[in-house]
Amino acid sequence: MAESNLPNKKIKRAVIVSKVYHRPLSGAISAVAKTLNRLGVEAFVDQNTAVGFNIEDVPIIARRSIRDTDIIIVIGGDGSLLSAARALVDFEVPMLGVNRGHLGLLTDVSPNTLDDALNKIVAGKYSTEERMMLDVRVYRRDEDGAEELVGQSLAMNETVVHSGILAHMIVCRVLINGRFMYSLRGDGIIVGTPTGSTAYSLSAGGPIIEPHLDLLSLVPMFPQSLNCSPIVIPGKSRVEIEFAVNDDVPEWVNVNCDGQATIRADTKCIVCVRQHHTPLTLIHPEGYDYYSVLRQKLGWGQSLV
Repeated sequence: MAESNLPNKKIKRAVIVSKVYHRPLSGAISAVAKTLNRLGVEAFVDQNTAVGFNIEDVPIIARRSIRDTDIIIVIGGDGSLLSAARALVDFEVPMLGVNRGHLGLLTDVSPNTLDDALNKIVAGKYSTEERMMLDVRVYRRDEDGAEELVGQSLAMNETVVHSGILAHMIVCRVLINGRFMYSLRGDGIIVGTPTGSTAYSLSAGGPIIEPHLDLLSLVPMFPQSLNCSPIVIPGKSRVEIEFAVNDDVPEWVNVNCDGQATIRADTKCIVCVRQHHTPLTLIHPEGYDYYSVLRQKLGWGQSLV
């Protein structure tokens, strides 16, 4: 995905988003808003976030007005940013992650450097980077070929297609742009973005992919046969996953997006995954280095003893 420097872009209006009902973050939201106000920025809290907090000193902004702001500041962990990305990406407002969670591969501003980072970002000293989003749709196709939409979600990291039952195998028939690739008998399959290559896909043996590349990865989950390997395909590909049905009796299938949103389906359904038309724009503080983040967060190069 594209990366560019915008040294002259100034921040005038900001909206703060956080995980609803996560009480310890209430003080952090107020503190960020006060810092922004001190820097001459008009700061708001998202109306959905405001539901879970009692923050009287920060004005609330309606969701439809977010597109008129300059930056979305997400306070929390990577999960909070994933959730915000799915909900807000179509407003096309750049997003900054402030890490109050654990790993923080996406929320790369720490509380210790927050004031300095906000000072520079408000003044336009930052870089932007586009991250691919997935559009995930599940259809049920009848005998005449007519399709009914069962469920739909966006995903920033990945979509995971599995049975929902531990160690229960399903048979997936995978097609790329309408062309049959292979049949996979296993626990399921992960369709991931470059952003998601350091998430669940990595744990399943998938490759790490630089986030600016326009690629998708398909990673089998515990395949019965060892001849189904992870594969990287063009980012504009349309991935379809069909299922084998024994005795015409459908079995349950779960389609999970970013480990947060689940579409309940069955083996009579078809899962369609393609690139969402709008990428998420992330804001990084000055000096951001992806390889440095990997070294710090994943422990690259550290002694095993």
